[in-house]
Amino acid sequence: MKKVALYGLLLFFMILLTINTVQAQDNEWVNQVIVVNSGKFESSAPYFDYVTVESYNPATQVTNIFNTIYTQSAQDVVIKGNMAYVAAQDSIIMYNIDTYQRVAAVSDSGLSRLYLFNDKLVVTKKYPIKRFFVEVLNASNLALLAMVQNISGDCGAATSNKDTLYVAVNGGYSGLEGHLACISNSSWLLGREINFGTAAVGISDLYNYNGYLYSINQTPSGSSASGSITQYNLFYLNFNNILLSGKVGYGCGIKDNLLYLNFNGGIGSFDLNTLTIANGSIIPAPMSSNLFINAGQIDYVNGNLYLDYGNRPPTFGIGIVASATTGDSLTSFPTGINAYSLAIDYRTPVGIQPANEDVSFRVFPNPAADFINVKFDMPASQLTIKDIAGREIYHAATITGKSLRIDCAGIPAGIYFITVSGEKGSSVRKFIKQ
Repeated sequence: MKKVALYGLLLFFMILLTINTVQAQDNEWVNQVIVVNSGKFESSAPYFDYVTVESYNPATQVTNIFNTIYTQSAQDVVIKGNMAYVAAQDSIIMYNIDTYQRVAAVSDSGLSRLYLFNDKLVVTKKYPIKRFFVEVLNASNLALLAMVQNISGDCGAATSNKDTLYVAVNGGYSGLEGHLACISNSSWLLGREINFGTAAVGISDLYNYNGYLYSINQTPSGSSASGSITQYNLFYLNFNNILLSGKVGYGCGIKDNLLYLNFNGGIGSFDLNTLTIANGSIIPAPMSSNLFINAGQIDYVNGNLYLDYGNRPPTFGIGIVASATTGDSLTSFPTGINAYSLAIDYRTPVGIQPANEDVSFRVFPNPAADFINVKFDMPASQLTIKDIAGREIYHAATITGKSLRIDCAGIPAGIYFITVSGEKGSSVRKFIKQ
């Protein structure tokens, strides 16, 4: 009996190690934020406003609209490496977000959400689709690989763990319960559909954390009822609906043990360890009755929230960067109308070793304009500065003293990495040149 219990415990911890919980890597940084503006939703011709795709660079604070999609709404955007995928009403478009060029595009319909799984792009569907609510595309060229049938209705977000793809099944506007579809990610056949019950109505976003899958269940439009979060145990295969005393909207992602979400019209956080609301109003709901926070994403590297504010009827949009800890606004950037979809482009440096604490040093000011000071807390012998492509732009072969002042006025704005070597090893620090 003890052997069986021990085997179960070991298997549980093996599952924990394979969960797709997002954690920040050493020296990872936010390269840019991709925002998709849906436009005014003009119901009939002639059309004057269309979907636009833009990038925002947090280092330079430059915004660039790099493409127009001639349709009337956008549903989602996801990023992997230097590729971004946009679902826009009747099209799925793939972009190289280093060059901002279209790589591929396909026609489609009933688009809901996108999810990247290895070299596959999973597309979930909604009305007017009535049969195949999940499609699987080749992420390199958008070729159709599989269509999943027997799902009971309209779908929301997708995620995966080991050999299973999980899809939120909300049934659309007429849905009365929340379901979770479990699909083999090798055969792409539906294994089963778990009914989370009426408490999970409006199931939309899915997240993995420490052996559990969490669904955000949005409060139905126009309803006075509260929303909920469902915790699904990936080992024991049971679930728990946690009712929240407030209206629940979209999810913004996980940082550490906190799940950030739209709550009572603002942005709040839910503690995944205690299963309670940690802070119900990090960002309070806008004071104006016609102003809304349309979308949000948590930057798990820097602890910032990227938000889009807009009004209804729609005439403007603005992006806000705020602290996820204090809620303080840090800066803003222009967006278009109804920017319901945004994604953060995380990168890791090329040809730069991961950071460690064998050699301690500090860099200031950071961000920098004309110069940086590097102060060594331990003896150091060499210093190298590289850009995000791994190109060396500065090298000090010998270091004497406990500090070094480096002129950086002539280098372009962007993100750079300083590697300092000493007898005990080396360490890396990031700095931003404005």
